[in-house]
Amino acid sequence: MALDHLLKEARKARLADDYSGAITLLRAFLEVNPGSPEGESLLGLCEIESGRSEGEARIVKAAEAAPKNAGVLLNLSILRERQGDLRNAVASANTAATLDPRSFEAWAQLGKLLGKGEKFDEAFAALQHAMAIRRDHPGVVLLYATAALETGNLDACAEALDAADAVGLPQTETRRLRAHLLRKRGDAAALEAFAQDWLKASPGEDEARIALSYALAEQGYFDRAAENFAPLASAPGAGPDKLAAMGRYLLGGRRLDEAAAWFKQALKADPADLDANFGLARRSMFLGKFDDAASWCRRVLAAAPEHAEAYGLLIEATSGRISDDDLAALDRALAKAARRDGDRIKLLFAKGDALHARKAHDGAFDAWAEANRLKRSRARRTRAGYDRRAQEKKTEEIIRLFPAPEKGAVGGAGPTPIFIVGMPRSGTTLLESAICAHPEVDGAGEVPAMPFYLDQLPAATDTGARVAEAQYAAWREGYLNQCKRFGWAGARFVSDKQPTNIFAVGLAARLFPAARFIHIRRNPVETGFSIHRRHFTQAWPFATDLVDIAHYYAEHLRIAEHWEKAFADRFTFVQYEDLVRSFEPEMRRLIEFCGLDWNEACLSFAEQDRAVMTFSATQVRDGVTPSRLSSAGPYRARLAPLIEALEALGVDLETGARRGNRVK
Repeated sequence: MALDHLLKEARKARLADDYSGAITLLRAFLEVNPGSPEGESLLGLCEIESGRSEGEARIVKAAEAAPKNAGVLLNLSILRERQGDLRNAVASANTAATLDPRSFEAWAQLGKLLGKGEKFDEAFAALQHAMAIRRDHPGVVLLYATAALETGNLDACAEALDAADAVGLPQTETRRLRAHLLRKRGDAAALEAFAQDWLKASPGEDEARIALSYALAEQGYFDRAAENFAPLASAPGAGPDKLAAMGRYLLGGRRLDEAAAWFKQALKADPADLDANFGLARRSMFLGKFDDAASWCRRVLAAAPEHAEAYGLLIEATSGRISDDDLAALDRALAKAARRDGDRIKLLFAKGDALHARKAHDGAFDAWAEANRLKRSRARRTRAGYDRRAQEKKTEEIIRLFPAPEKGAVGGAGPTPIFIVGMPRSGTTLLESAICAHPEVDGAGEVPAMPFYLDQLPAATDTGARVAEAQYAAWREGYLNQCKRFGWAGARFVSDKQPTNIFAVGLAARLFPAARFIHIRRNPVETGFSIHRRHFTQAWPFATDLVDIAHYYAEHLRIAEHWEKAFADRFTFVQYEDLVRSFEPEMRRLIEFCGLDWNEACLSFAEQDRAVMTFSATQVRDGVTPSRLSSAGPYRARLAPLIEALEALGVDLETGARRGNRVK
């Protein structure tokens, strides 16, 4: 017992960095028990940690003498880790944990090493064993939280961070992980609040400012993100990473020339900076300079052959027409991204588009389907999937809240909004491009404010039934300020093509009594197919599943039918296929509906020097193209779940109207 006590005390001394004390205790132990493999290996480890190299031979010899002693193998694992031999370090730690499943130190060491090797699923499992034995070790709790975050076990990560607080781990150690947790949960509003508190508590901490800028940008507040980030980018000696980040925020805010200046400044500091090169690729894409965009993407890929976003943008810029060598390189990048779901998803969407351009239809659909399967899996882990019943309840609640136009609407000075609403991929970008070619209309693209205000509506009520007039006025002002940032330059009208505005028509009509609403609807199978092959953000959770797409389409149709009845004089409809086939007559009708005189510029919208910042950037530059009306035909069999769900929901497969109501 006395000997065991000496070993325990020696271990405690070592963990407290008292190597000389540990060595003294171990020598006393070995005097009584000479040649003990466990004592020799621990002595060797302490000698190494105190700068004496002879300890290495002592540990190796002890392991040879006792190959099934868990403590000896644990010390051997630590030696191999120090030597940079990660593979053998993992093997020794794994054997130690197998031999002694109650060894907290063995499981902790194994989990740490697996995390170093980016084997996060295995690391998480090992650290779960360690946490089951002991939950009060700050370092292991932090490792466990990190592994949980990397594997998408977000609830476990949150619990581990709470445990870290309970054991007194400084917040400087946990704040970064909490910020990343909120990012993975897609809760930008919560991240904004957290980062603001963090920045207030630690104004000099760069990570806090970075987190806040990210949260603001995710909510569409790119100007605020850039303003918050400016101290980091403008600081003397700011690195290319910060210069390029500033460019990204300005690019998101449509300040394309300012963004270019920051990207070029980053390239001056480091010509190989990937973010700056890719930022210039995106800018070129928005401006319709597709050859330039492709050239910038190739620069990125030459330096980083696994850059998933660069492959996606290259294929978009070339309409999928890439070489066999490019496709082979994309496949190599996919193989190397086997454990990185985020990159793998982007690469699979890109591959699908490339194969689609080659008319390799089965391979294309397989790639898109796998990308969407991975997205659904991630959504389940983060509880961010599509909830059909929740969407139905939202539709019902909106219809209840806005049964008809309200009297005493807010109104006031400013432009008259033209809201273009429709499903994603239904032609909203084409229609907005034509309308804002009119000299009296400025295009604002997809303004995020109105759906955000709609989500705030329940909390904003003053009596449980009505919203305070001051709140309406504040929302109106906030919306117009966002329009200014997104493209309104003083014209009489401003267009907004945010697709989710379809659910906010009642609120928008309340804020802007003169506003006009144009609902564009496209063949539902073509719409659903186009959605399924695009990498939408978490804001569109239905996009990963063909049946969910059909369900959302039906809910979209239900709310559109309500607005058509409730706001008949301010809400009109256009069928995408009719618009493309009879472009001038339909545009004349819509321009008149908006209260504008006809202008021929609306017919030559594709010639406009205007940034287009959506998936439709390439198509819009081609103008009106009837040849693109049908692309789903070769995939009809693979789209059976979408088609069957649409039919079951009563949606006409040609027009997208409610079946039996083919003519509006």
